[in-house]
Amino acid sequence: MRVAVIGAGPAGLLFSLLAKRRYPSWRIEVAEQNPEGATYGFGVVFSDGALAFLERDEPRLSSILQTAMERWPIQRIVHRGERVDIDGNGFSAIGRLALRRILRDLCLDAGVRIEYGRAITALDELAGADVVVGADGSNSLVRAALQAVFEPQIELLSNRFAWYGTTRPFDCLTLTFRSNEDGAFVAHHYRHAPDMSTFVVECDGATWNKAALGRMDDAQSRAYCERVFAPDLDGHPLVSNKSLWRQFPLLSNRRWSSGKFVLIGD
Repeated sequence: MRVAVIGAGPAGLLFSLLAKRRYPSWRIEVAEQNPEGATYGFGVVFSDGALAFLERDEPRLSSILQTAMERWPIQRIVHRGERVDIDGNGFSAIGRLALRRILRDLCLDAGVRIEYGRAITALDELAGADVVVGADGSNSLVRAALQAVFEPQIELLSNRFAWYGTTRPFDCLTLTFRSNEDGAFVAHHYRHAPDMSTFVVECDGATWNKAALGRMDDAQSRAYCERVFAPDLDGHPLVSNKSLWRQFPLLSNRRWSSGKFVLIGD
């Protein structure tokens, strides 16, 4: 059995690892268009429930993650300067690049072949595969090439967001609300390494337009957000990594598999 996986993100690599563990004789090959070590964004969050699934299905990965993750037992909401802590919902986080490296090493150790810098531009390139797994994200080639089969529906939500990092290590997963003359903003932030946090800034379309964020370059936009959340950043800078303002896409498919083609991930 030959399995071709498009995309070496967490979904594609975890699928490859689980499949190879269960069916060692299968030939599993992953094609990733970006060079090894490239990633966009900052941290990845797991609930305690999600980690329980990993512990059941892939205990070796779970054990490695337990030692590499930042953990906290509460969530926090900050509104008008008041902090409210919510317990009973444990979460953990890890840097996206660190997660991909862990998964990569486990896949290679299991016998999965990963080819970086290889962009699949047509499904004909994978004609020899018995199964083709599209783990290539929101702009999936597999989904686009087989639209008539999968019948995808994509709706862009009205809010805008930019995904930053910051050198301030926050205590826990937090929603912080701030307002200025342009409107209301919320930051989703959490520590994903001892000295680094993810910091996602979100606002509605009206606020985004009034603030003219769409006409700013990266440095201007980052400086604007640093001013909005100055009380929370406490002098620490925001860090960009392709931190463009985007809209959340809501994607659904009528089908997620057809014949030898399968879609996974987000």
